[in-house]
Amino acid sequence: MVCVLSAEVAARVEDRLRLGVGLLATPDHDRDLIVHDELGIRGRPNGIFKKWRLNSYGFRGPEITVAPLPGCTRVMVLGASETFGLYESPDHEFPAQLREMLGAYGCFEVLNGAVPGMTLRTLITYWKNWGSRFSPAIVIVYPTPAFYLANNPPDYPRAPSGPPPPGPPWWTPRIVERARDLIDLPEFVQRRRVAGWLASAPAPPGGVFTALPTERVDQFGSDLTTLTRLISATSARVILLTHATGFQFPPSQVDEDELNAWRVFVPKASASLLLQFERRTAEVTKEIAADQGATAVDIASTLDGHPEYFAGDYIHFNDRGAGEVARALAAAILADAPQRPPH
Repeated sequence: MVCVLSAEVAARVEDRLRLGVGLLATPDHDRDLIVHDELGIRGRPNGIFKKWRLNSYGFRGPEITVAPLPGCTRVMVLGASETFGLYESPDHEFPAQLREMLGAYGCFEVLNGAVPGMTLRTLITYWKNWGSRFSPAIVIVYPTPAFYLANNPPDYPRAPSGPPPPGPPWWTPRIVERARDLIDLPEFVQRRRVAGWLASAPAPPGGVFTALPTERVDQFGSDLTTLTRLISATSARVILLTHATGFQFPPSQVDEDELNAWRVFVPKASASLLLQFERRTAEVTKEIAADQGATAVDIASTLDGHPEYFAGDYIHFNDRGAGEVARALAAAILADAPQRPPH
């Protein structure tokens, strides 16, 4: 008991010294980083959780003003956790690396407007009620197609009713979360856990997909088209990214393990269908860019099947992969910008 209490006290003191978290606080990812109110879902102003810190407008990155700085090009990046940054080192998520790269060519402000779990329909509400007021000249959209394979397809967020639920009590141990961050279970243990989850999960409503669900592909395309049109209506330039993963096609045994872990969240889809859906929605993304006068940056064609660019889940980037995405975006942005030598 003394050892456990000492470890808990040490974890809280370390959090206070390194991250500024109060000794009696109860850190919680969703409550500390996300706001859900009448405006929709967005980043919490001045939110702090572990390595993630948000500015006074709820964006990950340096402080900004509502209006772009005179003479500066403002870029806003929209997406989910792949864009917000999950496994990268601090300031190495691709919007941060893009900010660094563009800074060598002039004044660019890059706003990371991503929020973990953001679907395209959530982004539509986000853009209408929040993102558009910051007047970006360029908006980058990195959609996550797998949300459309969930038991229920994405819907628009509803304004919450009543007060938010209370957070966990102050005595909630932090050493449990610390252990999850530091300890990786052996692959055979993880494989058994995933197999157990899949075997015990109730049958998804309507059964599993037996073929590529064209209605889900169509909804993805319709939602992405709506968002693109809304952004274009403000005279902002739109850049659409195809979604990339580290999975090979057909998948290897290692890929199968990770795909099965992914299926815990999308039990209606087989591993093979997940990859088929990724490929088809990448094609749809490029088609929409062509139809709507947007720019398509096809990172899927260069990063797909290359696990060296991804973290262990093959979906979120590591530092190297985020750098590749940032370079591709910087090239696309600078291609249409006045030629300026790097500083």
